[in-house]
Amino acid sequence: MPTWRWLGVNDLPMPEQLGGMKTVRFSCPAGETQRHVVELRESGLQEIHAEVDDGAEMHLTFIQFVPTDSSAASRIAAEVGKNGLFSCTLVEAGAGHTAAELRVNLAGDGARADVWGLYFGDADRKIDLNYVIRQAGRLTDANLQVRGALLGHSKKTFRGTLDFVQGSRGSVGKEDEEVTILSPYARNRSVPLMLSHEGDVDGHHAVSIGRIDADKLFYLMSRGLDESAAQQLIVEASFAPVLARIENEELRAEIAGYIEGRLLG
Repeated sequence: MPTWRWLGVNDLPMPEQLGGMKTVRFSCPAGETQRHVVELRESGLQEIHAEVDDGAEMHLTFIQFVPTDSSAASRIAAEVGKNGLFSCTLVEAGAGHTAAELRVNLAGDGARADVWGLYFGDADRKIDLNYVIRQAGRLTDANLQVRGALLGHSKKTFRGTLDFVQGSRGSVGKEDEEVTILSPYARNRSVPLMLSHEGDVDGHHAVSIGRIDADKLFYLMSRGLDESAAQQLIVEASFAPVLARIENEELRAEIAGYIEGRLLG
């Protein structure tokens, strides 16, 4: 959007020295329910195309766990039909440079999107995210929730867009990002955006950015925790709603253990 050009966040530049590209396509027929898990563990570009037919439900989990000395990129595109549901859980935990794009088109009347994302940055990592939900049908429902934590000299840009196009009367949308800053050297850019070409819609967007509450940290440390362990507990509590959506216990434990290790240094 030209409005945000002064922030330097218009484009989603691809990282250098990416590995190969992988593409997967999922199609959920009318009335059915599907669950898919896609993991990216080697440097490269992962593309995912999802089609959710009328009355269908697709639950997609995407985990990016590329080593921190490599780069990662992803593009996810979903088309949702009448009364369909696209439920998506995104975890950006690895890679030294991450570029991730999500585009959901709620094309049918009554279509729904429920998107929860998690990102974690430390050291000199760079994280660049662009999530867009386009609400085209009538009575559509979009929910975009993102949780993140930044340490060290990490840099992050997040663009979250709810787009109510003409003809989306009666649609509702909610967007919320919560960022925990654990270092005075970390750099955060949050760009929430809501576009409306329709009068009868209900949209909300918010961003919460800040360091760990000093009183909360003091309370935990007074109970015998050191500062690192107290910070870990607070960040884990923030991440819990996203991790709880991952049904595979081993995968969920791997992500939690990795983040715990990075937090404890």
